[in-house]
Amino acid sequence: MLDKLKFYWSKTNRWHRVIFLFLVIELKLVPGGKVGFQCNDPALSHPFTGDTISWKWLLGVTVLLPLAVMLFVERQCANKNAETGKRMALRWYKEYIYGVLLNLTVIQTLKLVVGSPRPHFFDTCQPKEALTCVGNEYVSSYTCTKAYWLSQSDKSFPSGHTSLALHTGLFIVYYLHRRASDVPRSNAVLVAQLVCILTALYCSVSRIWDHRHHWWDVLAGAIIAAPILFYTVSIE
Repeated sequence: MLDKLKFYWSKTNRWHRVIFLFLVIELKLVPGGKVGFQCNDPALSHPFTGDTISWKWLLGVTVLLPLAVMLFVERQCANKNAETGKRMALRWYKEYIYGVLLNLTVIQTLKLVVGSPRPHFFDTCQPKEALTCVGNEYVSSYTCTKAYWLSQSDKSFPSGHTSLALHTGLFIVYYLHRRASDVPRSNAVLVAQLVCILTALYCSVSRIWDHRHHWWDVLAGAIIAAPILFYTVSIE
């Protein structure tokens, strides 16, 4: 059996593997973890106020913005017809999307395995054990009375918004450095790079403002984004 698995695995490429792992995690085919909580912990007592930058908005920007930038830049490059520019843009975009999938796989795996409570844990989970615990008692096992909000309550570590925003922003910065250095209006390129960096940082910090993540979740998301980005650009 093991030999068969090794054989089939050897027939796959990096795309097959990352998509397979991503689906395994998203379908929760592996058991998840759950971190307990300390009674009356102020770090988990913030109200749920929603997202400054929603997950749908972030995902839309992550998928569409880099493609638009790449298509535009490749059309502007000297001595390239439209078809050649399109092929070059799609080549870059392919590697970018691979990095996004790899990033999401790592982030979702850690969220599932760790199961860390969010800053608004008591508000959205309302664990029944919190009604009877006293002092600084640690509760290792709990049951949310708001089952609908369970996925919003215990997936704090690490910050997916941060990791994805930084991956997207810094990849565009790198791409513009590599491909747009000879494009006229270089000042516009520098401004675009700065906007990408500041937007990614704003998205990251907003997760703390919104009490959707602890500061260490955001830091972890940034740290995770770095090696994945370096790996992605190294295989370009």
